[in-house]
Amino acid sequence: MKLNPKDRISSLPEDVIGYILSLLTLREAQATCLLSKRWRQLSTRHVTNLDYLDFDWSDLLRGMKANPEIAEKERARYVEWVDNVVHCQSGRDHTLHGFTICFDLNFSCKSHIDRWIKFALAKRVKVLHLNFEPVYKEDLIDGCLPYPLGHETIMDADVGCLQQSSDLSKVGLSPSIPWHVGFRYLEELHLKRVIVDGKLIEQLLANSPVLERLTLDDARTLNRLRVAGQSLKLKYLCVACCFDLECIEICDMDLVSFTFVGLYSLLSMDKLPQLHEVSLSGCISILRNDLPQLSSLPCLQILELEFDYSHPAHLAIPSELPKLTSVKQLKLRVGGSGDISLLPLTIVIEACPYLRSFVFEYLLDATIRVEMFSFASSFFH
Repeated sequence: MKLNPKDRISSLPEDVIGYILSLLTLREAQATCLLSKRWRQLSTRHVTNLDYLDFDWSDLLRGMKANPEIAEKERARYVEWVDNVVHCQSGRDHTLHGFTICFDLNFSCKSHIDRWIKFALAKRVKVLHLNFEPVYKEDLIDGCLPYPLGHETIMDADVGCLQQSSDLSKVGLSPSIPWHVGFRYLEELHLKRVIVDGKLIEQLLANSPVLERLTLDDARTLNRLRVAGQSLKLKYLCVACCFDLECIEICDMDLVSFTFVGLYSLLSMDKLPQLHEVSLSGCISILRNDLPQLSSLPCLQILELEFDYSHPAHLAIPSELPKLTSVKQLKLRVGGSGDISLLPLTIVIEACPYLRSFVFEYLLDATIRVEMFSFASSFFH
């Protein structure tokens, strides 16, 4: 039997290929690029889910850890993929609900990432996720700098309009500074492994009138963060693993939930009448330095604490704590070697006299988590 060398899959009518691509996710459609050059061109043109562009390759990142030699190749392929989709979608008149970038990208890809962010803002994106976690932590040591989010990307008169804001003067800026019009529509922002400073975050908040959720994860060079002002609509704030951070000030706003994960940072919280949930993870010093501030929060009902309780950290437990009379749910996670008495930790429970539920977890090591207690409200009454 003689084989026919003709490439029949590439000769399919464009309508047929378009229909096939319409049944696939963005990631699946990109995989069809391997079929032929024609499919590669059509896969970026026939993107059906124009509401949410999700370029999440986190599963591939896990596989790359076992194959370090393919990292650069996959990075180039990822950038080409996003570039092609963004280019094809730029001329279309539609808005975006979400735009996610998740891959091992760094300073070398800055010009590409800048264009992607401007594209998303131009589409009035509501949810923007930028996750540039590296495959290898050694990348941070070998001079491979993270992506820097700068003023030239988000403050550009050529890609937006002049955003007048009375709040800008409070952060030391002229109200005439141009901001991208897209920030008027941004509701959620997630930044992971991005170089950013506190002043820019303040400016961003002042120019994002409907922003409700902000996550700063492994934000490099961030040493001071101030989130304050009744004009802010922010409800959920998460600050995690920002190890350059020296102090955080949160005040005079209607924040509902606050999460902090990291080493010691000077934390100041005041005038937060709507704060309902707080989660603090780090050093045991949070009991002495941060917990007393929580007693002034009238609506705080859910409290989660996590810290190391090994030698000599257990010596830092204070002799008494102020009462947290509004707290109804307490979750306490501690890590240690297993040979230290847990009785001193009862001071935390005693500080919450009106608990309805209490969960205690003891981390024997980095991989073993043992839930020792989980009591319902009947235990306390």
